[in-house]
Amino acid sequence: MTSTLPSTQATRRLPLAGTYNFRDVGGYAAGDRTTRWGRLFRSDALHAVDQSGRDALAELGLGLVVDLRESEERTTAPNALAGVGHSEVHRPVYDGPVEHTISDRPGAAFDLASLYRTMITDHAENLTGAVRLIAAAGEAPALVHCTAGKDRTGLVVALALAAVGVETRDVVADYALSETMLHGEWAEAMVASFRARVVLPEGFDIEGIVSASPAELMRTTLADIDTEHGGAANYLRNHGMSDTELTTLRTFLLS
Repeated sequence: MTSTLPSTQATRRLPLAGTYNFRDVGGYAAGDRTTRWGRLFRSDALHAVDQSGRDALAELGLGLVVDLRESEERTTAPNALAGVGHSEVHRPVYDGPVEHTISDRPGAAFDLASLYRTMITDHAENLTGAVRLIAAAGEAPALVHCTAGKDRTGLVVALALAAVGVETRDVVADYALSETMLHGEWAEAMVASFRARVVLPEGFDIEGIVSASPAELMRTTLADIDTEHGGAANYLRNHGMSDTELTTLRTFLLS
């Protein structure tokens, strides 16, 4: 597969060889402004990017990559971006098996809703830290990613978009698109890998954990943030982001 990342055409999904969920978050209305095309990208893991992909990213002028994965994930599948010319920051949302993150809550179900609740409550500073990195990216495009590009990346991108005024329906729609992008070959390979390595309990929804990005889950998550913090911008403020950084984020993201 040849990588082509158009620099002048406004395109949501971008074909980058070795990825399945690489896309641009430009074009969303935020009041009387719009998120800029070619400024913030989101993706699944980048360990399988080939030379054509690296050339395409270099031509794009990629300046910053924020890697949200755990240390073990990075060791197992290091990013294949040598020569792109970017800077890369490892900012894990959590660093350790996800089961450990959830098991602190006796009787809690291992599902996406529990995982998201844990991330926005117990790992708020790490989510906020990733958004702060995006705000500080400067004039060059930034890319944020994890393994699937839907859960950790989904929350970071959702917080950034909501904080600059993108409507909830568009934030939710951007998040929900991951399920379509990951359907098929990627999801099948990931499910098979899990089943080969881990004995899963009866009734465990591995397919949902691996590839689902249900709109209602993000809608509920944003509603919880609104109720508890008064919106995404206040959530970020409450966990270390300054008003100056929020202004810089708006400058970076909005036309």
